[in-house]
Amino acid sequence: MNIILLGPQGSGKGTQAGLLVQKYGLNWFEGGKILRSIARSDNERAREIKVMMKRGELIPDEFMRLIAWDFINKNDQNKGYLFDGYPRGVSQYEALVDMLKRFGKGIDRVIYLNISEDESVRRLSGRVVCAKCGEIYNLNTEDKPREDMKCSKCGSTLERRDDDLPEAVKRRLELYHQRTGPILERAGKDGILLEVDGERPIETVFEDIVEQLK
Repeated sequence: MNIILLGPQGSGKGTQAGLLVQKYGLNWFEGGKILRSIARSDNERAREIKVMMKRGELIPDEFMRLIAWDFINKNDQNKGYLFDGYPRGVSQYEALVDMLKRFGKGIDRVIYLNISEDESVRRLSGRVVCAKCGEIYNLNTEDKPREDMKCSKCGSTLERRDDDLPEAVKRRLELYHQRTGPILERAGKDGILLEVDGERPIETVFEDIVEQLK
């Protein structure tokens, strides 16, 4: 089973992705986490990526295609994939379809976590990330760390990401609606779109997704 998980910023894609990966044993393509790891490198490309992320800009299609292609090649295609944070635009969607087709695979479901813009902003205002291991928490939701501003996984200090600052959030939401929204139309026409109310408790959302995947 190959799944694309979509939703506005703050919709809980990472949380639901982790639950789905655990349940179905999928390879997890974490687009945001991969890019943040690259941005921490000391080279010109990494610095460019870091600037784009800070501004809330989308990473070029070709660069994302190469990252996705590398990930698909290095993992067992028979396990299936969950794509979180990619694709972000119809051109990226079509590129992913082409890549999977080369292995005789396709996209089985596009899951959309639907939340309002106000809820998205509220959630993002409380998001923090571990400076060491990259684990993400949210001070305004159920994903709180056990200890204030300390990572529950490794104990390191948590910090707010540059791309969660108000100016970057507004730009990211604008870009989301411009580029990611049309994927929903395409998936709907392809008959593979599952839309879920993402404003409910985490376990309720997950149970709804699992039920619709049956």
